[in-house]
Amino acid sequence: MRNPHSLLSSLNRHPALTLALLALILRLLFVWVLDPSPRFEGGDTNWYMQNGRDLVTTGKTAGPLQTPPLYLLLTGIVQVLVPGGPSEGRAYNDAEMQTMRTLQSVLGAALVASAVMLGRRLFSARVGVWTGAVLAISPALIVESGNLITETVFLAFIFAGLAIYAVALDTRRAVHYAAAGALLALATLTRAVFLLFPLLLIAHLRLARHRGWARPALVLLISYAALVSTWTVYNLAVWQRLVIGGDGLLGFVYQGATGKASPREVDERLGIAPEQDDRRDEVLRERVREHILDDPAGWAAHRLKELVGAILQPHNTVYFKGESIRDAAADWLRHDRSFAGLRDLTHIESFWPKLSLYVFHYAGLISGVAGMIGARRRWRALLPLYGLIAYFAGIHLVLLALPRYLFPTYPALWLFGVAWLISRLRR
Repeated sequence: MRNPHSLLSSLNRHPALTLALLALILRLLFVWVLDPSPRFEGGDTNWYMQNGRDLVTTGKTAGPLQTPPLYLLLTGIVQVLVPGGPSEGRAYNDAEMQTMRTLQSVLGAALVASAVMLGRRLFSARVGVWTGAVLAISPALIVESGNLITETVFLAFIFAGLAIYAVALDTRRAVHYAAAGALLALATLTRAVFLLFPLLLIAHLRLARHRGWARPALVLLISYAALVSTWTVYNLAVWQRLVIGGDGLLGFVYQGATGKASPREVDERLGIAPEQDDRRDEVLRERVREHILDDPAGWAAHRLKELVGAILQPHNTVYFKGESIRDAAADWLRHDRSFAGLRDLTHIESFWPKLSLYVFHYAGLISGVAGMIGARRRWRALLPLYGLIAYFAGIHLVLLALPRYLFPTYPALWLFGVAWLISRLRR
């Protein structure tokens, strides 16, 4: 049996592994001990589980899917491997739910390891370690591992791809560029909104390597396109329709103009019956054109307001029950401002978990923006991180913007923020 001191020494020499283990332990504690039986509200979780089961067991779903398949495949495989079936009006049982949440805890730990690697390659070993430590204990990321939605899987593949891409820049080995392309493709097959991001990495290769950039760019793109195209081939073969990455883009543009709604609610607004699904895109294009052209200034103001609101609102506060502490604090500022009233705020249900989300969110946001400004002279080297943040902010300036959709910028902001904080402490 291996000596425990030898094992501890080995972990100290491998900070990515150490912090990934810490992250895994904290996530498993949350999933299995603190919140082992959550009741997920809304239809997203049931929808993923039901369609995942159908896709894996029959190869088809009730109808063509707008979303890419990877998360559905993961949920479907879990449901096939774990005994049991749907229970209590849900499309899944507790064992299936906990197995999926455990898998997401592992992927959450992988995200931490990727952040350590990325920080080390783009900044310094110290930045990588401290960023990994922050992400390991981040309440939003711990809670996210327990949510049966796409974000944990999405973030894991995004930052694993960026970490391997950073390795490839140093090694210049084709296999690393191919691996980066494959991992980024898996991210796109989780959320199609990521489809165009690899083009930014091609631009970065052109800037970073004035000569010899075309071959690694081609390797990355071929690897990426080959994997993403599997979903295109499937849709052509099964549903006779052309899909690249995912469908439903117009629906998100429409929701960006009119407000968040389920697919059924969107169809009701559009006046489309289920048997008229072939008219959906045509009607959506017409309505989107009307909303934008009839009042372009109003549409632009609405999009900017929604995007800023999504940036300022911490992700996962809705996971906890109780009154919004932001609304309660605003009410206290307007009408009370007494110490007793401030003390009463702490008695709101789930106050402390929600407060921790706000603290981490705004610490990362403020230090991250400061870090982006401070590192501006290194923008060419750091373009993958700058580009990631700009990509998600820019695309959701047009599409529906929610804190959940902007969450992929969270680890990138902390990388910038930790680098800035360390530089300030040195001074």
